[in-house]
Formats: sequence, structure tokens, C-alpha cells
Amino acid sequence: MLANDTEGRCVGPVDPSEFLEDYLPRSDSMPHTPCLREDEREALRRVATATSEKNMYEPFKASLQRYARGMVFMETSSTSANNPFHPKPDFCLYEEAVETSGRMDFSTAELCIELKPCMSYDPFEDLDARSSTAFATAQLGSQFRIFVFSVVIVNDHAQFVRWDRAGAIITTRFNYLEKSDVLTHFFWRFSHLSREERGHDPSVSPPNLSEEDAQKIRDVLHLEAGTALFAFAIPYNDGEKLFYGPRFPFRVRSLVGRSTRTMPVCDFVDGAPGKVVFLKEYWRQAAMRGEGEVYEHLIKHRVPHIAPLMCGGDVPRGETRTHEHADQMDSSLISPRHLHRLVLEIVGRRICEFRSTRELTQAVAHAMRAHWHAYNDAKVLHSDITANNILIKDNGDGVLIGWELAIFLDDKADSNIQMRRDHSVTQQFVSAALLANPGQTHTLQDDIESFLHVLVWTILSYLPSPVDENCRKSWVLLLYDYTFKTTTGQEVGGITKADKLALGDYPPKAFNPMEYSPILELIRTLASPFRARYGEPPTDGEKEVYEYVNAGVREEKVDMASLVTHPVYGYQLGMDRLKNSEWFLNTIDDALKRPDWPNSDGAAYKLLAITEGTLRQKKRGTRRIETDAQPLSVSSHSSG
Repeated sequence: MLANDTEGRCVGPVDPSEFLEDYLPRSDSMPHTPCLREDEREALRRVATATSEKNMYEPFKASLQRYARGMVFMETSSTSANNPFHPKPDFCLYEEAVETSGRMDFSTAELCIELKPCMSYDPFEDLDARSSTAFATAQLGSQFRIFVFSVVIVNDHAQFVRWDRAGAIITTRFNYLEKSDVLTHFFWRFSHLSREERGHDPSVSPPNLSEEDAQKIRDVLHLEAGTALFAFAIPYNDGEKLFYGPRFPFRVRSLVGRSTRTMPVCDFVDGAPGKVVFLKEYWRQAAMRGEGEVYEHLIKHRVPHIAPLMCGGDVPRGETRTHEHADQMDSSLISPRHLHRLVLEIVGRRICEFRSTRELTQAVAHAMRAHWHAYNDAKVLHSDITANNILIKDNGDGVLIGWELAIFLDDKADSNIQMRRDHSVTQQFVSAALLANPGQTHTLQDDIESFLHVLVWTILSYLPSPVDENCRKSWVLLLYDYTFKTTTGQEVGGITKADKLALGDYPPKAFNPMEYSPILELIRTLASPFRARYGEPPTDGEKEVYEYVNAGVREEKVDMASLVTHPVYGYQLGMDRLKNSEWFLNTIDDALKRPDWPNSDGAAYKLLAITEGTLRQKKRGTRRIETDAQPLSVSSHSSG
């Protein structure tokens, strides 16, 4: 079985010689690969006959070091790592100029190599496939990369892999004793390629700044002295504009998908740093618009409460290539992606850093207003409402960001896109209806529901409360992290969300804040229309009785109270309110006028990692907490 991350996204097997010609081409200026000396050939035989991984290491290095010009093999399986939570490959290849201090470091590794003495091991069928994927994910996430290569040695066979954000291209296994030239060609060509040809992103480079100027930038970004800086070339009009910042402090934990990373950066003009702005990068599906284009459309239609766009666009030569072979294999899970970067003129707090429940409510109201204007005026559906996509400005205003999955309602092509795109969304905030039926069309109702989930998830996770911590964790696990696979293998969820909404118990009635706030009463009011969406619809008999009562009210023979308490009335009222955002916005606006909001009941509680549930649920909970730590503001930026 493949690791979940790459299931259905590995293509091949490709002939190794074809792989070399396609992805490691030999230039006219490249010297010819030397032939193996007899001592090197003997060392390869020792690798092939070794009975343990440890016994493979020394002869492997001895046989191939001469073919990795300007690079060094480092045995990394037993070395300490800069990040103790990262898995460690058997070998990494580093440039000679790189200082590793004897530590395994994915942020500077050029190539990861795995060695196994057992022929029964297959990194793409064995359960340990997670390690092969993990190495590539760590390398891509720790560097500025378009793609990476890796090599797998199993007994007397070898295999090459090329990884990008769409998946992996793998070769057939070949016997490297019989075809030693294929193995030596790989390392010889790899070491002679340019950094860009080895997968490095050419739009990110060391800054051309004096140390004095670099420190000015560190001071503005609140970075520690000596923190390495990089220059990011962002598409700007017909050229590019440079911004400066550190490595992305948040390392994406998935190989495929959007792989979004963000951080504060600044430009440097006339000897001084500019204002701090927000840099975002993600891998967009080629069939979908870039987020920069979406922002331009929203700005044209004067949508309020969105971030001002400074510049952005696709990174030149930042495309995936896995799909080139997927076309031959009819893999519906693989589609081409482009690296997209943009800079927004805003740096704000995460919604989970709210200073009061009133501020939290106001920020969500502003984001919902942006969403409604985009839908109603610009004909754009956001379709990715999450806690990470709502920021709070210093003045308490909310801003809706994260428009990369936006659907243009008047564009028929977008309607097709939403049905075939991968669902790389944050499932905690997805509507119960979409979680139960992942292939159904995303609607306005789904986004309105997502705003509700943002509010409830945030207060359950962060609002001070006397409720037992384990109880709160179990609520979050059941409501937002629980999924299961159907008999057809499809992963679905949202059952607890739907049940709670249908019963009118959302958030759970047992939850209460440490200090009284109108927010719970408001949220339960906002949740009330969803009883119609997830509860049982009225029966034909109830509809007949309702029409009889309604006729009696019109003839003034029946009291109005008999009508409004009838279940059909509540159902129709709920469905009517779900047709647009206006009732929700008006309800929030009325609540914000109340005088009994506390002044300082801000976030003080940080939900701990999930320790209960299945392994999948624990991993999802861990990713959620890691995502929460992703910095959006200078105040929350780690300089590590």
C-alpha cells in the first residue's frame, strides 16, 4: 500500500534510461561518465550481497563517490537531525560547500538515498512507503523547491524517483550490477546539473545586501540576529519585485496539494526596509485561476474587508511534471500545478488570537460580509472558509483571505473544475453535507455553514471555560476530526456535525465560557436554520395540516401562534434563511449592538494534541495544531 499522501499519485514504472533523458539530460558541455574501476565494481557487489543496511553503507559510498562531482555522500541514518521529528534516510548527498556539522539537515540536502538489503522490500508497495514519501516531503518543505529526486537501492536493484507537488514518477527496478552504467550515469549527470535543473526554485536566492542592511530587515521582521534571509522575486506588472524574508517557518506536512506557506516579508528601497507585508505561496491547479487574478476581480467590484493586493502571479518555470506520465495511465488524481506567489498589504492576527468574543464575532461578521459581496456583486464563491482564512487587523476589523479555490459563478468551466479538483481543504470547517458527499456541488449554503463552524471550533478550542479539558478535546475530535471509509473506500465524515445541527445542540449545550458572553446565544441562533437542512423534512401529512392551519390564520379563525410553532413553518423559515447571507449578517449586527459583551474575554486556551481516536484522527489533529502555529503576523513569527 502507498502512503495515504501518494496513493493514486505515483506514476510509472518508467524505463530508467528514458527517465535519465527526460529529467537528467546530458548537455553538450557535460563530460562523459567515467567507466567503473574494478575496485568500484567490487564495492557495488558488496552492496548487493550485504545482509544488513549497515554493511551496505561503506561500499556504496566507495563505489559512487567519484561520480558525484562537487558533492559528498553523508551516512545519515545514525546521525542527529536538526529536526528530531523528521525521519532520516540512509544517505544524503550534499554540495561540498555546505556545512552540515555532521548533522542530518533536509534544508540543504540535494538527494535522499534509501538502502535495503531485502529484495522483498518495495518502497511503493511496502508499508514503509511512508518513509520514502516523508523524505521527499521534508526536503520539499524545508527548501525552496520545484521538485526533488531520490534513489532507492534494494539488494542488487535500484530505482529512481522524481517527486513534485502533483505526485511521483518512478522507474522500473533495474539490476545495477548488470546495468551499472545506468546508476553511474544518474549520479554523474545529477552532480553536473545546475541547481535549477536539480529542482531548486530560481526565483528565490540569497540577498544581495550588506550585513548592515540585512540586519535592518531582521529588525523590522522581528528576527533574531544572524537569521538567514532570502530574496523572493515576485511577479510585478511586466517584471518582478524583490521582497526579503527568512525561510518559511512552517513546513508543509503533505507531499501533494496546494502546500500553502505564508509569512511576513518586506521590500528594501533607498537603503531602508519597507513596510511589513504578507507573502503567500501555494501550488495552484493549472485549470484554476491564480489567487492574484481573483483579488483583481474582487477589487474591481469593490468587495469590502479583503486584503489589498500588492503583486503576484505564477513563478516562472514553477510547474509540476508528474501529470505528463499520468496522461498515459489515466490517473484522475493527478493534475498539473503551478507555483503561485502573491504579496498582500496586510499583516494581522489569526482569528484564534481574538482579544474578546465581541472582536471574534465582529471579525467573522466582516469576513462574512466580504463573502456575501463577492458572491452577490462579483459572482464569486469563496469555497474555502476556514479559521486560517480570517484575519483580525489591529483595529479589530476582520479580513477574508485565501481565495485560491474561488469559483466564478458565471464561468461554466469553473462549475466543472469544482467537480474534478482534489479536495485539499481544511476538513474541520467543511459543511456536514459536503463531508458526507464529497463529490457534490459546493454551494453558498456550504460556505455559510463553514462560518458557523469557524466560530464554534474557535470557542471550543480557545475560549476560557470551566469545562474539563478532555471533554473539550473529545468534542473537537468528534465534531471536526472524525471520518470513516465506506465499503467503496471513500472517506466521508460530518456525521456528528449534522446530528448536532439537526438536534439544535450546536455548540454542545454543556459548554459554557468562564465569563458570560452573548456569543453562545448568538451562535445557537445562527445555527437554527441548519435544523431544516439536516433534520427530517416535513411529511406529507404535516404539510397538509400546515396548509389547513395557514388557511385558518388568513381567515383569522386560527391564532398566529399555532402557525409559527408548527414544524413545517420552522422548516420553511430555515430553508428561506439559508438562501442568502442577509439574515445571518443582520442577526450578527443586532447582537453586536448589545451592551453586555465582555471587554477582555480573549483567547487564553490552547487545545492540546489529540491523543484519542484512530491513527488517522491523531495525525489529523496534529496537523491541525501545526497549521495553527503557521505565522501570519510579525508578532507570531518564529525566527528559528
